[in-house]
Amino acid sequence: MADQVMTGGVELEVLRPEIWSANFYPTLLEALPFNSSIARSYEGEIQALGNIVNIPSFPQFGEAESIQEGQKVDAESIVAASAQLTVNQMLVKDFIITDLAQIQTIDASNALRDLAFHAIMKRMQAILVALVVPSASAPDHSIAFDSGTTLALADILEVKELLDGADVPDDGTRDMILGAAQWNDIFNITGLTSRDFVQSGGLESGSLPSRVLGFNPKMTSEAGNVSYFFHPMFMQMAVQRALQVKVYDMGGQGYRQARVNCTLLFGAVQVSNLRVATLG
Repeated sequence: MADQVMTGGVELEVLRPEIWSANFYPTLLEALPFNSSIARSYEGEIQALGNIVNIPSFPQFGEAESIQEGQKVDAESIVAASAQLTVNQMLVKDFIITDLAQIQTIDASNALRDLAFHAIMKRMQAILVALVVPSASAPDHSIAFDSGTTLALADILEVKELLDGADVPDDGTRDMILGAAQWNDIFNITGLTSRDFVQSGGLESGSLPSRVLGFNPKMTSEAGNVSYFFHPMFMQMAVQRALQVKVYDMGGQGYRQARVNCTLLFGAVQVSNLRVATLG
């Protein structure tokens, strides 16, 4: 009688174990730089009570006069203005897990919670971007690329000149947020990627210096083909209640499951249309 062989594919197939890793493969997530790039100067004033912060501001006085001794000078008045920062955005993401799933499957609560947080922060960024309205008065702060949607050195300089001409402070906090295409266009700008300009990293690391022509460069695929250049003070936001997670047992409703509610409460307002410019 010939030898009979037991193979893993047939005779012993039912004995082959399968292992489920508790280490979840990372989900591709968008970068969300707007959320951390907007000023929060008034957040502390709305943490406890209320839903509106009235932000007062003054225009400049007219230029001072040169007078002779004993000459009378007329007093000048200026009119105060205000902007309202209203906390009116409650962002939520909920999910439900059955008791059976919790008992019989790998614990996914942390991974699901992190994805819910990202969904909320992604929505926050979308709200902030929708609020951006640059000045349309001459000179217009919303301009087109010189060539298609390709970001060139001339484009960045044109935007920089707009902000400089509006006396926007160049205090190291100016940001530029680019889409993926424009971010990579920068590496075609010879002067910005040469070793004379980039002291370390550069083309080898795929990174940019901490500042490019006075702007802190950031990238998000959510920007599409619109590039944003601004001083953080152009917009104000306030988080009144930070991300909060509540877990509710739904047994009282007859369900053997738990509901996880993730909530964030915030508001934002564009205060200045001169401190921001866009290319698109």
